This record gives sequence, C-alpha cells and structure tokens, in this order.
Amino acid sequence: MEHVVRYRRESSAARHAGLFFAFLAASIAASRPEEQPSPEVPLTGLFRGEIAQPLMFRNALTTLRSVVDARFYRPDWWRYLDPVMTVGGEVLRMECFSSCASVYARADFMPDAFTDGAFAPSGTTNVDFGTGFMRNLATMRPNEPSRFEVAEDSVTLTTARGATIERKVKLPERWVKGFLQVQAVQRRMTPVFDLDRVLARQLVAAIPASARNEMFVVRKANRVEVLPRRPITGEPSVGVADLNRLRLLTTFAPDLRSLRVFNQPETGASVWIADAGAVRLTLGLSSQAANGFSGDGDALRCLAEPDADDVAVRLADATAARLGTFSVEDFAEAEDATPARAAELIDRLSAHGFIGYDRDRDLCFRRVLPFLADKKSQPGRVAGSRDLLENERVEITERTPRDDGSFAATGFVEGLSATYRARIEIAPDGYLRDGTCTCAWIQKHGLKRGPCKHLLALRFACERGGTPSA
Repeated sequence: MEHVVRYRRESSAARHAGLFFAFLAASIAASRPEEQPSPEVPLTGLFRGEIAQPLMFRNALTTLRSVVDARFYRPDWWRYLDPVMTVGGEVLRMECFSSCASVYARADFMPDAFTDGAFAPSGTTNVDFGTGFMRNLATMRPNEPSRFEVAEDSVTLTTARGATIERKVKLPERWVKGFLQVQAVQRRMTPVFDLDRVLARQLVAAIPASARNEMFVVRKANRVEVLPRRPITGEPSVGVADLNRLRLLTTFAPDLRSLRVFNQPETGASVWIADAGAVRLTLGLSSQAANGFSGDGDALRCLAEPDADDVAVRLADATAARLGTFSVEDFAEAEDATPARAAELIDRLSAHGFIGYDRDRDLCFRRVLPFLADKKSQPGRVAGSRDLLENERVEITERTPRDDGSFAATGFVEGLSATYRARIEIAPDGYLRDGTCTCAWIQKHGLKRGPCKHLLALRFACERGGTPSA
C-alpha cells in the first residue's frame, strides 16, 4: 500500500530582514472540515507563533528527524520521512516512528515554547521534513527572532504557493498499527525512576554505540550505571534490548531538566520522557529493534474484526472529539462503560489513528491521521487466530469469570502440526494479564511480543460465548 502526500510547497527555513522563519508544509486537505479553526482564530492552518527558545526548538526537530531517518533493523530497507503533527489543548505535538518501527518519538511543544502562539482548536496533518529545511534549521541562533508556522500555505514571508509536491509514503498502515500498540503499552506502564539534569546527561553519554544485547540502566544514590546484567542489589533498574536506540536523545541532551523512565516488564518496552520545560520529548522503545511496535502486542487483537460494532466506534469517536484530552476513567464515564469496554473502544479508535497517549500526564489525546489503515490488513497471528476459530479448532476446558469483569480460561487449540494447551488470564481492563501456551512461539518469546495465535483464538472463543467441554 502506498499513500500519496501532496504539498503546495516545500518546508522552508530562512532568514529575512533579521527574522529567522521556519515553515512546515502540511499535506493538503489533511483535516476534517469540522476540525478547521474557528472563525475567531486568525489562522490558515494549524499553528503560528514566535519561538521562545530557538535552540531547544531546533534540537527537538533535529531529534525527530534523526528518529524518522533511523533504522535499527534491516538498514537496507526503505525509510519514512514525514512526521505527524497534532494540535489540541494548546499543545503542538509532532510524532513519528523510526523506519524499523522500534522507536516512537513525540515532541510536545507547550504554550510557553512560543511567545505569541496561535493554536487551531484541533487538527492533524503530515509535515514535510525536507533536507533543505533541516540544513537551514541548523543555522538558528539563540538571540535572533524566529517564527514558526504550520499550514497548507504560508502568509508570512512567502511570495507564492509554488508547485504541488507529491511523495509516496510506503505502507502507512504500519504507522497506524504502531500508534495503536504504542498508546496501549504506555497505558499499562509503571514508573521506574527519575534522573535529574546531571544524571540524564551522564546516561546518554555513557550508552555504548554497540549496545544491542539486553542491558540494564541502574539508578543508584548519586549516579546512574549501564550494566550487562540485572543488578542484584535492589536499586531501581530497567532492562532494555538495543539500548543504542536511546542515543537518539544525544542532540536534545543539552536541554534536559529531567528524564523520567517508565516500562512494562512483561513486554520489555520502555518510555523515556526527556523534560526540558517548554518542550517534552517522549522516546518509546519496543522490546527490541527486530520487533517493532507495528507488529507486536496484545492491542493488535482489535484488528481482528475492524468493522465490528461500527456504530459504537463512531459514537466513541464523537465522545473523544468532545473531550479532546481525557483519562481512560473520563472516557469510561462519558461512555457509561466498564473499564474493559472503555479500553476496547480506545484501542478501536487507535486502530484508525484517532487516539494517542501522553504517558507523562496519563492522558489520551485525539488525533486524526490523513490516511486510514487497510481494513483487510491484519497481523499474521491475528489472522491465524481467526482461522483457528472459524475452523472450530478451539476447545475450552475451563472458564472462570470474575465480578470485576476479568476471567481466566484454559483449553486446547489444534494447530497444523500439533494440539497445544493454552491458558489465559484477562485483566479487568481487557488486557492479557498472563498466559501460557505449549507452542514454540511462547516457549521462545514468552509474552514479550504479545500473545500467540493460540492464546488469541482461546480468548476469542471465550468472548464468543463458548462453554467448557464436558
């Protein structure tokens, strides 16, 4: 699948009459009509304003460009070049994935990042990070006035729209699947430790360029260490495979005030929030570079039936649009839904790119991508689980529902070459709390890459109302 993105002009960064002006070209007709700025906001696009701290702004955008241009697995394959920008709640967000989809990055520009920022009420678009734009961006100086605008065409320091530019972006459904899983895994992460300015910079500088095997970042009383094995002394630590991905923070390191670390031990994913005050940079690392966010994880189960409950999903989208920024609890209350149902609806909306998640503030935010995922495209394990279910190869031997909405189940799933014994435990929020299967996939990966097709098939059978065999 290819998505054609059209721009009226290229992004540009240049000086004119003593003013440094940065303009990011947005893809044409990227926002829905109801999401256009209200008449009282004098904007032709998503945002414009004067940059309060030009060097911090430059370093954040340079880091995003480094992420989209990075590939930590199969470096000979294609690369993405167009981040996604979302405006809402007076926050300007730029999101992207590395080309291998194992790194997620988001720069949140808060209102005080600009001295006179004018934000559209809401909107989402692709932006063009051209080579010329990044080269000129590097010439920004701390004491020179700098303006920033995101729009289809610029009314500041421009003379003409210029020619339409077309780019082909390969496989954008990977972006949507990645956005789905990265918000889901962040919602289940827990804090590990915080690093102050000195320790954060020390950590970034200490990461070996060849750190591919799992390494452990350990927070000690007055220092931070990177060790090749899990510490036995009880200090807070986080294990990360391909830790060299964290070196993407190098450019932003001079601006750091603190670095907050979250992880989900079951999957091995982690999130690193580099706080610089006016700008927060979130870096999410998947379980390892070979396993990107777009292909792994429990949340991808919602792609099994993309058209199911379509009316409820549209109503949920209207709720999300009304709330704008919200907690899962806020959403559950607005939908009059259980936690599990609220989480399912959020995941279904995320499957179309409609919902993102801010781990630092523990809040969801709404975005609408300028393209939709291919509804016929399903991860292999999801498609395989549906085949097992439709061919009646699932036998439930025990199912134990609980009052809080969670349940546990055991059963047998007949594969192509063997019959596997499977056990699942589903948490109240609808996610897989624990699971085992005798198949080779789980024996090799555990749950770090999400459930196997046999665990998914057992779950789907239970949700269909299947009863234990006699």
